[in-house]
Amino acid sequence: MKRLFSVFGAGCLFAGLTLSAATLTVDRNGGDGVFRTIGEAAAKAAPGDVVLVRPGVYREHVAPERGGEAGRPITFRAEEPGTVFVRGSEVWKPVLTPVAGAENVFATPVPEDAFFGEFPNPFRRRLNAGGRDKQEAPRPADGALLPYSLGQIFCDGAELRQLQTEKEVRRVPGSWIITADGKSLLIHFPADYDPAESLLEMTVRDRVFAPARRGLGHINLEGFVFEHCANQAPFPQLGMVSTRSGHDWVIRDNVIRRAKTVGLDVGSEYWRTDLIPRTLPEDQKLLRKGGRHLVTGNLVVDNGLCGIAGWSCRGVRIIGNTVERNNALSLTTNECDWEEWAGIKLHEADEALVEGNLVRFNGAHGIWFDNGYNRARITRNVLFGNVGSGIFIELGAGSVLVDNNIVANTTPYSGLYPGRGIYVHDASGVRVCHNLVFDNAAEGVYMHNVTDRKYHGKIVETSDELVVNNIFCNNGGGVSLPYPGDRSENCVSDRNLFVGRVGFRYSGKTPWEKIAAGAAERLTPEERTRAEILRSFVPEVWPKVSGREENSVFLAEREFGVRIKPFEPSLYLSNRSGREFALEPVPGVDRDFTGNRYGEKVLPGPFQDLGKKNEFRLLFPVM
Repeated sequence: MKRLFSVFGAGCLFAGLTLSAATLTVDRNGGDGVFRTIGEAAAKAAPGDVVLVRPGVYREHVAPERGGEAGRPITFRAEEPGTVFVRGSEVWKPVLTPVAGAENVFATPVPEDAFFGEFPNPFRRRLNAGGRDKQEAPRPADGALLPYSLGQIFCDGAELRQLQTEKEVRRVPGSWIITADGKSLLIHFPADYDPAESLLEMTVRDRVFAPARRGLGHINLEGFVFEHCANQAPFPQLGMVSTRSGHDWVIRDNVIRRAKTVGLDVGSEYWRTDLIPRTLPEDQKLLRKGGRHLVTGNLVVDNGLCGIAGWSCRGVRIIGNTVERNNALSLTTNECDWEEWAGIKLHEADEALVEGNLVRFNGAHGIWFDNGYNRARITRNVLFGNVGSGIFIELGAGSVLVDNNIVANTTPYSGLYPGRGIYVHDASGVRVCHNLVFDNAAEGVYMHNVTDRKYHGKIVETSDELVVNNIFCNNGGGVSLPYPGDRSENCVSDRNLFVGRVGFRYSGKTPWEKIAAGAAERLTPEERTRAEILRSFVPEVWPKVSGREENSVFLAEREFGVRIKPFEPSLYLSNRSGREFALEPVPGVDRDFTGNRYGEKVLPGPFQDLGKKNEFRLLFPVM
């Protein structure tokens, strides 16, 4: 009996330790035993605790000073998902002066710095992605287009657009601008604006959820709507929601929207730790510490520059999110020194996994890995209607697997980015397998060297590339890999299915005369003449010229069809060719888009159960 009592007592003691975690309730209306702000609860929360937030609007920068522990995270949870709004804005009640001769257009002085409290006045900061002075003022200014500031104004929940000319503001309802002298705001309200009833909000904070300390781990965010943030563009990466070089966070089922620049950052902020704002001296030594987060089930939408960003984010997992309409400002190199626009952009993303996301209608590249990606994977994503590139891999060596994705309807952005499905430059070891790539404005895949930069002390190459077992349908070109050379070795493209008219050419800047001379002895006079006219090669001769696509199949449009409904989103496939495929599998690719296992012989594309009749596929969520 004594032994049994001792065991029972030990069990109670263990259970007591396990149940010691507390639930801290937050209610903006107050009440017995509750906190009025999320920040107040965060200051008290300990490992294992849950901060449970009741519905309402919370205007604050939540800045935890401590994280959780492995198995005992600090969890911030909305009591009812989607009903807790954490905003970087405050209610704004300006004195408005009507502008003569312009209906519903008003002028008001730029608010004084005191209105923004501890945060910098965003109307006195120029939006700047790059290495220039982050405190540069946007005014006074002249020129055809006036620079963007970091300011945001909302009317009855809708963001008013910051335009770059006073003439357009006078013409377009729902817009505003800082006057050229920097003294006033010119605002053209929507037609239904009611001075007595309408709610005006102005963003005052440059972060909404970002810890006070760098490097905190084991924090969970669940079910919030984070919105309105006057954050500066990279670098540093200062997301509206920021892990601040932390590790092992779970960011689940949130809405992250309407940040001025970056919605969510999941990395290590900046290699220049001395330039990261609001950093304690003892935290400046933290370098490349961020990563191993799980980001899942979120809607990341309408952010001004980038949806999800991460510099040095080893092991991050971005799974099952909807990422859409980011780079909402349509920023280009006209406004920014550096290119940091994408739905998802990760730097130094070793061992990262981006899987099962719906990435659509971003005014930028869909998914972009830059400056390192070893053992990373981009798989089972649906990318539609993005600008520049569907998937972009830049600057690195090692291995990245791009498999079982659907990449469609990418549109042009600029010279380097004319709307390719999958684009690679200055990067080696990229494996592109079992993707469905269709209706993109330019090539299905394009890989080449652009610069003489170095990666880990070696001049970059476009070598050891593999493009196999894909379906390419009605793109503005085939698969373009570089002409063999010292910086472009072992590039293979084969066993693909091409649908529709397609031409092939080498990527990069190899002179046509060199290409033609190398191909001359392999072609008939008629084939040489045709190639000279087109400056490209038809499928019948491309294998003879390049040694590529020797086992690929080419079908007419009537033999194979594909159609996507991007809003449902769903896909219709029809294989009317009667062709049967038995291709060699790719090591490391064991399941298709829908989770079916690959066998000893496989079909091209992301669906291994594709029949000979019409097939309907619901694309998201990916099961």
